[in-house]
Amino acid sequence: MTAARADSPWPWFGWSARAWARPWRAFARDFAHWHGERGLELGAGAQSALAPLMLGLVRQVECSALDAASLPAIEARHRARLAPQEAARVVHSVQDLRALRGRWDLIVMKSVLGGVHRLGRSSVADAQATLEQLVAAHLRPGGLLVTLDNGRTPLEPLWSRFGARRNGWRFFTRADFPPAEAVYGFGLLASFSAATRLGAPGRWIDDALYGADLLLSPWVRRHAVLLHVYRKPS
Repeated sequence: MTAARADSPWPWFGWSARAWARPWRAFARDFAHWHGERGLELGAGAQSALAPLMLGLVRQVECSALDAASLPAIEARHRARLAPQEAARVVHSVQDLRALRGRWDLIVMKSVLGGVHRLGRSSVADAQATLEQLVAAHLRPGGLLVTLDNGRTPLEPLWSRFGARRNGWRFFTRADFPPAEAVYGFGLLASFSAATRLGAPGRWIDDALYGADLLLSPWVRRHAVLLHVYRKPS
């Protein structure tokens, strides 16, 4: 397999990659001047592991999964798709957001907060406390926390009985988050992935929805993908 560029978002985001990658690209553009030594990705999976995208911001990345069983697939994907010198800068581990130890310059998590703080089991205040704890206890001075989350759009009632929503996955509005240094959002129709249910035909549907979202997104106040950036004071 041809090695993928570490700074190209398409291979790393899994389902609905274009929609999720768009806020990341905006963040990477605006914070291109920022650099650190050590980064941590929380909640990586076999289909979505953003550690390669972090290599442009930090020297070494710890790519962590909650389940050790998923690590072999994640490691194999990185070895297959990264140039050897880039793959050597990524280490793999098992980490639990709720029992985290250590401090990093950059922490990134995608679709983690909504699963940890599911409806009926915790509150928005609990999710806010988790973000504040990550900044206070696990970032080095001047470090960044980047969280990408599922946004609650006006169409949410249509999808409430499908996918992870049936298990109480929390979808957020911008008002649910503490004040951030930077906020990015994208999309209205990228609230679910057809590819997870239909395979290749579903990816075509996802691409068509992305095209529609390019037109709709500037007019939408509640986006399907939200990215927040928090910085620990130096």
